[in-house]
Amino acid sequence: MRRIVVVSIFLLMLSNVNGLPTGVGSIGDNGCTCHGGADSSTTVSITGLPSNYTSSSEYNLSLMIDSSIEKNEVQGGFRILISHGEIIGDGWQIIDEGYTHTEDINDRRNWTAKWIAPNLDDELVTVVVYGNAVNGGGSPAGDAWNSASYAVPGMNYSGEVIAPDVDASVSAAQIVVGILGLLLLLGVAVIAIRD
Repeated sequence: MRRIVVVSIFLLMLSNVNGLPTGVGSIGDNGCTCHGGADSSTTVSITGLPSNYTSSSEYNLSLMIDSSIEKNEVQGGFRILISHGEIIGDGWQIIDEGYTHTEDINDRRNWTAKWIAPNLDDELVTVVVYGNAVNGGGSPAGDAWNSASYAVPGMNYSGEVIAPDVDASVSAAQIVVGILGLLLLLGVAVIAIRD
């Protein structure tokens, strides 16, 4: 009986490792870290941001993920953190103060939207985007992600124009949590085998 309980816990833990086809919240504010570190073979970019914005103007944006990961029915996802203004796009949603995809639009790696600039044109707008190219397997295995950041000053902004630093590497804390998780799984497997 003990063996069945241990194996059931082990399988239950493994079943919780899956993708987020309905969008990602604040857990994605530092990247798609459930998929490991960023992969330089995958690139993320936004086109359509102006070099200087005009207050309350609308700009057509394109978000693109370029990757060698095989395309299937489910292809990718994103999370965008923007300091000012509003983004509106079909199938886009806000979760935990960031923009992300819905399940309806995770079947692609190119998305379009409109950015409505803030009312004041003396601000610096910062944009951080994380994009994930997925293989449609329903788990993080074999997927790849990366990030990009932008800084867009208003016409009357007078400070420095510096895009946010996006460190896409896996942090020491994430490595420790990963190692502890693997040790826990290994311990459960050893107990199951001994019984």
